[in-house]
Amino acid sequence: MNHATFKDPLGRIWDVWQVHPSAAERRFVDRRVNDEDLTGTVERRTGLERRGGVRKSPRASVAEEFAYGWLCFETAGEKRRLAPVPEGWDQANKETLQQWCSLAKPARRNTGTVKKIP
Repeated sequence: MNHATFKDPLGRIWDVWQVHPSAAERRFVDRRVNDEDLTGTVERRTGLERRGGVRKSPRASVAEEFAYGWLCFETAGEKRRLAPVPEGWDQANKETLQQWCSLAKPARRNTGTVKKIP
């Protein structure tokens, strides 16, 4: 895995690396397109999983803009994402990394708690 570090104008040290989402994370919706139907009819999956008769567990997903990967910028208490990944990012100089970091979107923190919907 390629990795880079740089210091921003405030003196913070940033780590940078490329993230490749797995196939499960790239799913935007839980659906299946019927291969025999070329009109694009969508079959919705519901209820029990057909393999083993167990309930489906929720899948992790990422926003569509991050489906093909992103650069992760992280410093103490802050994380950002930049997509699409710039070509040759791992060869970029520190100034270019700083510019990309300033363009990157703040990543939401997962608190690990689940909100109940009334």
